[in-house]
Amino acid sequence: MENDKRVETARKIAEKHANSGRMVMFENVGKFIRWFSTIIDKIFYSPRYAPVFALLIALLAYFVTNYDSSSATITSSKVLSNVSINTRYNSGTFELSGVPQACEIVLTGEAGNVTNAASKKGYCQVDLEGYTEGTHTVKLTAQGYGDSVSAIISPSEVTVTLKKKTTMQFDLSYDYINQNSMDSRYILSEPDFSSSGKINIRASQDTLNSIAMVKALIDVSGATEDFTISAPLVAYDKNGRVVDAELVPSSVEATVHVSSPSKEVPIRLNPVGTIPVGLAIDSITIVNHQTATIYGSEAVLSGISEIYANYDLSTVTEGVDKEIMLPVTLPAGVSSSTVTVVNVKVTLAIVENRELADIPLNVHDNFNNLAVSEIDATTATVIVSGSNTNINAISETDVEVYFTMPEEPGTYTVPLYVTCDSNPYISLSTNPVNVTITVIASNQ
Repeated sequence: MENDKRVETARKIAEKHANSGRMVMFENVGKFIRWFSTIIDKIFYSPRYAPVFALLIALLAYFVTNYDSSSATITSSKVLSNVSINTRYNSGTFELSGVPQACEIVLTGEAGNVTNAASKKGYCQVDLEGYTEGTHTVKLTAQGYGDSVSAIISPSEVTVTLKKKTTMQFDLSYDYINQNSMDSRYILSEPDFSSSGKINIRASQDTLNSIAMVKALIDVSGATEDFTISAPLVAYDKNGRVVDAELVPSSVEATVHVSSPSKEVPIRLNPVGTIPVGLAIDSITIVNHQTATIYGSEAVLSGISEIYANYDLSTVTEGVDKEIMLPVTLPAGVSSSTVTVVNVKVTLAIVENRELADIPLNVHDNFNNLAVSEIDATTATVIVSGSNTNINAISETDVEVYFTMPEEPGTYTVPLYVTCDSNPYISLSTNPVNVTITVIASNQ
């Protein structure tokens, strides 16, 4: 009995100590919670740490939401510039305007899918099937990139105009292209066309009204003989800009005749300018070429009997027997010549003068059939200047002195003119320089 009391007393003492230990533990846990709560409050409400803590919470929420335990994917985007735009419409009936030449596409999706789609030959499309004449706003769609990526198009829509086509007939003209690759000796004829010379153009009335000409572009690269070629046709406005229209036919067969007319003509020297005072040309001789073969159209060649090398007298300096090189001047319409420069030997001399007395006066340009009733001189002295050899080769019969008849009766002082065709290396003057005349009607 006594033992039972001891056991009961020991049990009560043990329970008392256990309850005391639990109380201490609960007190310690409470202290830790209050301490941790204080730290959290400081972080949440501190201006310094609150943004950092908010960012960490946002990142955690993102990864929890987007993380796929089976596979992690990477999203990518790629911008495609200058993507071509295809159109679908009834081109046989309508003319389309307002479609830009290109657009921009942004592809988005998994990185591998985006790379694969960007390598494809995709395009933007404007679908106008079933649309009628007028102005329409149409969305663009991306084609050819597959369904594994999304596509954003810029511009996303376009405003276009459909105009009904009509047909008008135009005269056909032509242009030779690449003529600079031809030898200049060859001449091209007017082309002969396989068509009637009339071209049908199908377009809207506004476009047809803007067309000023239709030309066949005939390529004559390296042409040396007759040829036939299929020449593309192009319509132009009045400013020479290409007009986009449907030409029927789009090309025409042209036959071109190629020829090389030529003519052999002498080369002459043509003194120009004024020789320095005190000097005279005794002779100028072409050393290497006396004639040349020139090329051009037959109409041009028929009017040419000689060609010239111009010699500028103002460049003459003292010295004798000088040899110089002069370019040959080709007349207008002459395409080429076998001789382009000549070597010329120039002999100079001291200028001398000689007088030819009593040269009678002649009258030129008497268009109104007037008569001279009075004149203060009927002859003149001609002063010939040049080298000794040249002035002594001139006789009285080689020169002519004249004046020009006034147009109405009256008294006039008129200048005298003198000419000499036998030698270009002399200069001529007269004494007197002028004469006074009285002019009357020829029936008086």
